[in-house]
Amino acid sequence: MMELRVAHCVGFYFPQNVGGSEVYVHDLTAALSGDAVKSTIVAATNRGFERYEWEGTPVLRYPSHWADVRESSSGESKFQELIREANPDVFHLHSWTGGAGLRHLSQVAELGIPCVATMHVPSALCLRGTMLVNGDGPCDGRIDERRCGQCWAMSRGLPGPLAFGLAQLPRLSLTQSQLAKVARRTATMLSVRSLVRDQARDLKTMGSLCERVIAPSQWVCAALEANAFPAHKIVVSRQAVAQSLVEQGARRRPRDPGGEIRIGFVGRLEHYKGVHTLLEAMAQIPRDIPIRLLVAGSGTEVPYLRGLEAAAEGDKRIEFLGEISHDRLPWFLEQIDVLAVPSIYMETGPLVVLEAHAFGIPVMGANLGGISERIRDGIDGWLLPFGDSRAWAAVIRDIAVNRHKVARLADNISLARTMTDVGHEMAALYREIQQTRAAKTKDGSRTSTAP
Repeated sequence: MMELRVAHCVGFYFPQNVGGSEVYVHDLTAALSGDAVKSTIVAATNRGFERYEWEGTPVLRYPSHWADVRESSSGESKFQELIREANPDVFHLHSWTGGAGLRHLSQVAELGIPCVATMHVPSALCLRGTMLVNGDGPCDGRIDERRCGQCWAMSRGLPGPLAFGLAQLPRLSLTQSQLAKVARRTATMLSVRSLVRDQARDLKTMGSLCERVIAPSQWVCAALEANAFPAHKIVVSRQAVAQSLVEQGARRRPRDPGGEIRIGFVGRLEHYKGVHTLLEAMAQIPRDIPIRLLVAGSGTEVPYLRGLEAAAEGDKRIEFLGEISHDRLPWFLEQIDVLAVPSIYMETGPLVVLEAHAFGIPVMGANLGGISERIRDGIDGWLLPFGDSRAWAAVIRDIAVNRHKVARLADNISLARTMTDVGHEMAALYREIQQTRAAKTKDGSRTSTAP
């Protein structure tokens, strides 16, 4: 099998503390090596250029502004020069940020390199970033200037009626001189329909630049289709976990069924991850019920973190473990009986559900997005209303006094696939893209040389 070279582009990477997208990329590159695919990680950084290896995979860390720096006589950006050095057969984008996003995708396409993008986050579809209409319920993903404009304005603190009126205003594109005469926040609000229009344009551009777009969940596929995204370009490829994690999980020793029930949360301590719902739920459960809540993670929203500390103050059942590196995740999973995923936005995954399942741990999750596609309610976990602390409190209290229910759901857990399967899928997709591109080039050459 001929070796294929793939450059995977992400917003940041190991040894930084990372999220699910970066863990996915790490595990994918390992799996691809078994299919004769050689990977290079190309990741943004806020420091200077770095070159190193991480667990056998070359990593090139480029300053985020390199897409804007052009120093060579060729007129190419520093980022394009870096991609030329990596010399990939396929470029795979896994982020949608200023440091690794549409601008970088466009520059790679200019080099004639076929591109693929995986939508690990909903930000390409949703200006608000949550995929919740006005914050109330799931969105179908269709980008609409008025609806999305109102929703975004409400997320910035405007009352519903005022946000609705703002979204009815015509598109407004302000010049620099006009911007200087009004407050930036006011200017942004007045041009909200233009922001939504640009969002739709960027999504369409992504579709035109990519040979394929990977949807990790069915809802992402449906949202792309709702925006008239080319159906032949959408590939649904669900996440999975590394075989090594599955093997570690198989060696997990069952916890003492007679002790306290241990609920675990691991992830970013940001509002959208919903850990406050768990703390509110704990406050509603009598303290003589044998429960312990272990919270692992860190955050950057200082007011939110202070709110969590205040909510947990005096409750010895709640323990904050701080940030844990991904290599310590198995240790964390060893400590808990149930994983909680109380997100208050539409996850495209999340990978942590599958990681818990690899350890035979049932999951209670918000009935939203990818979470609802990965948990079978009442079979291997619980699907609960997002943000409804009463509903979460009721289930936590129930399993604390009926431990057999946790054991029953744990017995029903099964993993349909591992990252090895995802590696096979992606390797086949890369080769299909390369072969199609080669065939088109060959046909074009024949046409151009015909008499």
